[in-house]
Amino acid sequence: MTMKVMVFDVEHGACAFLKTPTNHAILIDCGCTEGFSPALYIAQHELPTAVGWNGHKLTEMIVTHPHDDHITEVEVVKNICPPALLHRQKYDWEEVKTAEGGDYNNLDTYTVWQETYNVTPTVWPNFGIDVQSFRLSPEEAKQIDESKYINNSSIVTIVTVKGTQFTQKFLFGGDMETAGWNFLVKRLDFREAVKGVTFFIVSHHGHESGFSEALFAAMGKPYLNIVSIHHNDEHIDPRYSQEAYAIGVELKGERRRRLTTRCDGTISIGVTDEGKYWIKCEHLADNQGKVLKRSVGF
Repeated sequence: MTMKVMVFDVEHGACAFLKTPTNHAILIDCGCTEGFSPALYIAQHELPTAVGWNGHKLTEMIVTHPHDDHITEVEVVKNICPPALLHRQKYDWEEVKTAEGGDYNNLDTYTVWQETYNVTPTVWPNFGIDVQSFRLSPEEAKQIDESKYINNSSIVTIVTVKGTQFTQKFLFGGDMETAGWNFLVKRLDFREAVKGVTFFIVSHHGHESGFSEALFAAMGKPYLNIVSIHHNDEHIDPRYSQEAYAIGVELKGERRRRLTTRCDGTISIGVTDEGKYWIKCEHLADNQGKVLKRSVGF
């Protein structure tokens, strides 16, 4: 197996983990639940065999945006698996605290911690895959919709895995909303990057506010749309499961075009040396007893 992606069940939040073909570890966001810690899980089950970078077992962390449900575990990450590299957006933090989106229980911890990653590396690791990131600056996002500028300045990540026979491409959407996608799609480099996405980890928890017809026109139909969503949230845009927006995969004798963490648990996708994929869904056992500070960021 050359590559593994895990989309953890963190209810209303987001956390994805990548083990690259060169055995580097990448974390995208760090949401969690009261009973399950993805950071603790990867520290126990994935990082011991990772190659690491500059003395850190977790090579890189990408924070799509600083809403609390995407950074809930920042204290845990800082303490047990700090990354060698941190990729994030910079904001006026006092302005963020007064913006829409609810509570920011972990923002102060995050803002102090992220400032410790201000040195630009002179040497970068070889991930064995192509990792591209796109973003709107906070100023660009404000011009689109000031009330949603934090969501629309999410860092969008595209991971391309080239096998000997097939290429698989993953798109991680953060909380990008429709207007943000439509703005990005106007860029030629973004349209070229998203062309042929096969697995779309959809934005904004699958809500209608994150769906973009223009994005799907640029991508083409992925095999599968994957939604990280709260167990009590029924507001998934139905288009993600429609034939017009996904080819579908055979899973346990059923044609599936959309998987959700709410129904399917933690979703793992592996890619072999040939570029063939496999999919596994499992409900991981709780691994922590204490209740972490947690709030919801919309």
